[in-house]
Amino acid sequence: MRRDFIADISHELRTPLGVLNGELEAVEDGVRPLDAATVGSLHAEVHTLNKLVSDLYDLSLSDAGALTYRKADVDVAELLQATADRLRDRFASRGLALSATLPRKAAMVFGDERRLQQLIDNLCENSLRYTDAGGRLEIVLQADASRVTLAFSDTAPGVPDDALPRLFERFFRVDPSRNRAHGGAGLGLAICRNIAIAHDGTLSVAPSPLGGLRLVLTLPLAS
Repeated sequence: MRRDFIADISHELRTPLGVLNGELEAVEDGVRPLDAATVGSLHAEVHTLNKLVSDLYDLSLSDAGALTYRKADVDVAELLQATADRLRDRFASRGLALSATLPRKAAMVFGDERRLQQLIDNLCENSLRYTDAGGRLEIVLQADASRVTLAFSDTAPGVPDDALPRLFERFFRVDPSRNRAHGGAGLGLAICRNIAIAHDGTLSVAPSPLGGLRLVLTLPLAS
């Protein structure tokens, strides 16, 4: 497992580094002009590298129980509403709809607002990357006497049943070429599960009734 993990990390780092090296050599040789398009392409690869390194760092800290959490009472309904409002235009630019069904009253949990925001962003990003154009993501938040449940359900494509239990594994991909083309390194859901566990919660996955993937996050209500 350690060998596979190192091999996967090396592969993920090699891809954007290879693109950067190739484009810089093309600029040096005069094959490609150093214009705004070139700078934009180089910046995109640097962003990919930065995201991968940041995810690896977060994952290593959370695995070691060293990821810092500053917990206080957080209204998850308010957090989710703000996230949906912020991401709706990004979803629309990909031909996707985003809806959030929230309770009328606050849904308070005891947690780290920044880490919970990271978790929700990652779950939304997962749908944004892999849902086919013309589809949608529906988020439903419900609260009962003891817990808050957030269900993220998107439309096609779905995930084969035998692959569902592996979605939280580091670097696992249902379709490696498709995930790499969409910029995913396969670390986001592993980080999400670690954050959920650190909040005494759970994160599970199942087929979505809409035809795609359904991710369900549960968190205990603040006492």
